[in-house]
Amino acid sequence: MKITISLRGHLIKYFNGEKSKEIEVKEGATCDDALKAVGINYKETKSFGFVAINSHKVLIDAVLKEGDDLKAYPKISGG
Repeated sequence: MKITISLRGHLIKYFNGEKSKEIEVKEGATCDDALKAVGINYKETKSFGFVAINSHKVLIDAVLKEGDDLKAYPKISGG
């Protein structure tokens, strides 16, 4: 099934400056599965914050459906 992954903030470095990609994932794939398919391991990415599906914040193990828009956001910092 096809989904779109959109990266926010400095996470776009994983897509060489592009903000989004359409990818193919298997039925039952989770957000974690999709991110790993494009080379992002959230556990090893110190700046990784959270994910959202179709603008709703979800857990990393949420299951994706055909046509979903998965967004990955970096940690927010400030001073």
